[in-house]
This record gives sequence, C-alpha cells and structure tokens, in this order.
Amino acid sequence: MKPRPSLASISSFSAVVISLFSLMLCGNAGAQTKPPGSDAKINFDTVFSRATGGNIAPCRAINDPYPEFNGVAIDTTNGRVALSDTNLKSLLLYDLQAGSADSPDITPALTQIKGPATYISFAAGVAIDPVRKLTCVTENDVGDDVACFPFDASGDYKAQVLATPHGAYGLGFSQSRKEMAVAVEHNEQIVIYRTGATGATPPLREIRGLKTQMADPHGLYWDDVNHEIAVVNHGNWSRAYWDVDYTGGGHYQPPSITVFADSAGGDTAPLRVVQGANTELNWPSGVAVDPVHNEIAVANTGGNSVLIFSRSANGNVRPIRTLKGPQTGISVPMGVAFDPIHNELWVADFGHTALVFDRAANGNAKPQRILRNAPANTPSSRFGNPFSMAFDSKRGELLVPN
Repeated sequence: MKPRPSLASISSFSAVVISLFSLMLCGNAGAQTKPPGSDAKINFDTVFSRATGGNIAPCRAINDPYPEFNGVAIDTTNGRVALSDTNLKSLLLYDLQAGSADSPDITPALTQIKGPATYISFAAGVAIDPVRKLTCVTENDVGDDVACFPFDASGDYKAQVLATPHGAYGLGFSQSRKEMAVAVEHNEQIVIYRTGATGATPPLREIRGLKTQMADPHGLYWDDVNHEIAVVNHGNWSRAYWDVDYTGGGHYQPPSITVFADSAGGDTAPLRVVQGANTELNWPSGVAVDPVHNEIAVANTGGNSVLIFSRSANGNVRPIRTLKGPQTGISVPMGVAFDPIHNELWVADFGHTALVFDRAANGNAKPQRILRNAPANTPSSRFGNPFSMAFDSKRGELLVPN
C-alpha cells in the first residue's frame, strides 16, 4: 500500500487516528453559536471578547475517562500481561488468564501504575523482564525514556528511568546477552543498553545508517531463541534526523519488517526484509515472534488487522494468516504478543479492549476472551497525545491528530 503523506505530514504520532468532534463555542454568558449547517458565520473576535480570563472552568471537555491500550507484553513465567495506556498515561497489569468471552464489565487489573513519579507520559512499547521481575515501558513523543517498575509497584510509584533518544517506541529484552533494545522512530535507529541501565547511561551500541533500511521504526521484538531483533517500520524516512550535515529531503517508502542479528551494530544490513504490496503491511505498529511455531505477528494498524508471517519470511511475501473482520473486534491494533504456553495470541487495540485469540486463528474469527478497560460499547475518543487541533469552519468540526 502506498504511504499516506497527508496523515504523516499532520503528525508523527503512533496512532493512525484523526478524531473529529462537533464544535460549539460558548461565551461567559453561556451563549453559543448556531449549529453547523446554518448560514451563520462564527465571529471569533466577538466570542472571545466576551470570554473572561483567570481561573475559569471550560464550557465543555472532550475526554475519555478510561485507559486506551497501546503496547502489550506477556510473562508466562509469572502469569501476567502488561498493557500500556496512552490516554491516562499509565501502565496496567493483569492476570494472564484475565478477560471473558461474554462479560460486558471492566476486567479488574492486578495493578495500575500512574502519576507524576512514574515518568509515564506517552506510554508506547512495553516489555517484561521475568528474571529481574520488572515491567518497563517506553515514553514516546514527550517522554524520551524507558521507565521500569518492580512487580509489586502500584499507583504513583517512582520509576527507574533511563534517558533515550527522542522518539523511543519498541522495547525488548535479551536474557542471554543481558541487554535491552529500544527502537527509536525519528532516528531510524535501534539502541542497545545493558540490562538495568538508568539515568544518562550511554548505549552499548546502536544499529543505524543507510544499510539498515529502517524507516520510522515502531514495534520491536527481541527473539532470544534465534538471536534476532525484529522491528516494524511505518516507512517515513529522513536522513536529516540522524545526520546533522545532511541537507537533502526525506521520502516515503513502503512499510516493512526488518530483522537483524542481535549482535549487530553500526550501519549494518538486515538479515531479512518483508516489504511490498503482497505483504498487506499498512502502518505496522507492533510485532511479536513465536519461536516455537516459527511465526511473526504484526499489529497492522492502518489495515485494522493482524498479519501472521513465517519467521523466515523475506521479500514481497503474503501473510500465511490474516485476522480481520467485524467478529474479531480488531480496530486500530497497536500491539501483539504470543503466549506459547496457552497457545494464544494477544492483540491490544487503541481503545478499550485487548483481544485474546487461539494462536492459529484466521480470518474473521471471534476472540476467545476479551479484556476490557471500560464497559462494553463505551465510545473511545482514541486520544493518545493530542498536541494540535484544526477547525473545519465549513462543517463545524475539530480535527485532532494523535
């Protein structure tokens, strides 16, 4: 699929979402404009001249009071699943068997980590270190760090924080190498730190350069069995992000999966690249590897689907399975994770559900369980980091890129 420069130029944020809201302005006396569609013109000077200053309440607030899931990580050793929340800036942990096939109620979390001491701002990628019993989350956009928490952490818990380059997203651990890898969007870069690094500790090495073929990397998975690191790329590329002497422009390239040896460093070529029209890749945001069945799952955000490829796939290949359709409940998927013990596949939607499928599910299949962070059928604003807005005066709407 061709990249969509109109969306990319609006925002580099993780979710392929533009939320539109009806706009009605009100002054300090409660007056409001005529509804959209009338012939009345909104006179901003008049409206704003009536607005008082100081500590005043807003006329209305557009907000989602519930979490909105993004990344997902599985810990079969300790029986838990972690989900990052971009909306309330939190990290939620659940029992690995949580969720129900038919309950419309909120699924109780084991704990929720949230507050200023946590350093959680734009919670994106998440990974669990079962040996050190830590759950870690990357802070994209405004955070520029990896924040880690012990298993018993809850509430406004002070994080162990590692500073990262701007645009950290995907995250993975290697127990064999005692290392942690972070995918950095804007630099087309993977930075690798020693496990347990904090503060301003420099990386051990980095994978970056023209040969890597990375372009706006997002999700990352460290396959410690096959000693590989897989990342999914949206396709936006600009050398100027990481080369201060570069004066040329950027470009869009087809989205891809790039797989590197986990010992790689510098400007090195990937072992394999999955890219092309047959792949159906469309703004892929999450990736997971199943080394037992030799498969790769991709949260295909722009395609509202989950794509399954052979682990050894290379080139312009078709997925071996595709989860997509109304019965799946998949809508704007952001994260995926395999549970090889229970033979399940987890999918985190950018909204109010995490969906659990049989590992071999295909097509328009129903999930086995649904984990809810809000009651069933609760609308989702799909807010992540709404940094900017645009006003459509013709339709009387606000456009909010995330």
